[in-house]
Amino acid sequence: MKKLKYFILFFWVLVFFSCKTKEYTGKPVGKSVNFDDFLKTKKSKPLAEIYYEHGNFINSQQFPPVVNAADVLEHINDWLIIDIRKPDAYEAGHINGAYNVPKDKVIEFLKNKQKAAAYEKVVIVCYSGQMASYVTGITRYAGFDNTYVMLFGMAAWNSQFSDILKKGFGDRYQEMIVKATDKDEQLLIKDEQENIGKNKIDFSKLPTLPKRLPSLLIAERADKLLKQNRKNFLIKADEYFPEIKKDLNAYYSIYYMNKPKYYVAHIKGSVQFTPRKDLSLDGKLTEIPVDKPVMIYCKTGHTSGNATAYLDMLGYKAHSLMFGAQSFMNRLWKQKQWMPDVDALINDFPVVQGKKRTNNKVVAAATQTKSKAPAKPIVKHKKKEVTGGCG
Repeated sequence: MKKLKYFILFFWVLVFFSCKTKEYTGKPVGKSVNFDDFLKTKKSKPLAEIYYEHGNFINSQQFPPVVNAADVLEHINDWLIIDIRKPDAYEAGHINGAYNVPKDKVIEFLKNKQKAAAYEKVVIVCYSGQMASYVTGITRYAGFDNTYVMLFGMAAWNSQFSDILKKGFGDRYQEMIVKATDKDEQLLIKDEQENIGKNKIDFSKLPTLPKRLPSLLIAERADKLLKQNRKNFLIKADEYFPEIKKDLNAYYSIYYMNKPKYYVAHIKGSVQFTPRKDLSLDGKLTEIPVDKPVMIYCKTGHTSGNATAYLDMLGYKAHSLMFGAQSFMNRLWKQKQWMPDVDALINDFPVVQGKKRTNNKVVAAATQTKSKAPAKPIVKHKKKEVTGGCG
């Protein structure tokens, strides 16, 4: 009888403490993000919690979802390619087989016209990979689990489109960069293997979103965000730096790369967040203020573009810095051998011209057909590896 009393007492103590505060251990439950999973979710709760429970993609090894141009060329007949550039740019030259779809119509296209599930990978392409990174991120958080951005976009695919990439890389605003001395660098570089703690989440610190069924809220957010103009989610160095020169606190600036690189050089006032760790509920997500714009930068703009989409879906007002660290300290990154020369990123893979999509299997016939805008492939095939993930 005495043992039974102790057992009952232990049971109620356990219930009390387990219900008092929900803790996240760093090991998410559920499967990878999938649109059907969202449709089955009936309970209204913070999107950050839903994304955590459905695979915690922001912290997974699959993040960011990127492929390089050489991979796309190799699988050009198998993967679905979506070109989100303006029609005139598409007409001037595009990847053979690519569909020209406005960014705000991509989700509708993948649901109703060329269903994403029919393909191993859906590759989203733009001018330089910057906007496509954001659009890819939105599609991922709208429930599609096989969308990818092509690194550096058409600028990497063929040299005739590379000017935007060459102009985007540079060494601007050096007065706004904090750099370590060689001695400091050796002292400050630390082991990145840190354990994720059991953080108690204060959901009141997350952005407030309308109370909807998750499936409706996610669709609503994705539709709204994809209709935004570029400046609302993608910011150029020449737009960002003048603002923080006036007011260092104009943005909550996040350096989304590992600590060793942060200690070597970073923008004044920016805080370091570790990729695949700190943007989750069990990381530092709730440290981000909800009442000011956020600027997040990485190595090349691809990881930050995807991360910006995640933050925007949660209700933050985030911006990705175009070309990331390469836009303001490219020379240093080349000296450290963290980044190759920009010319090494550019290929000369074939493109076709014209308003209409040309299927790869009929390219030869299409080039022989006389029309006002014949398909015209470029014959040079220079295959290179492309780098772009943030480390």
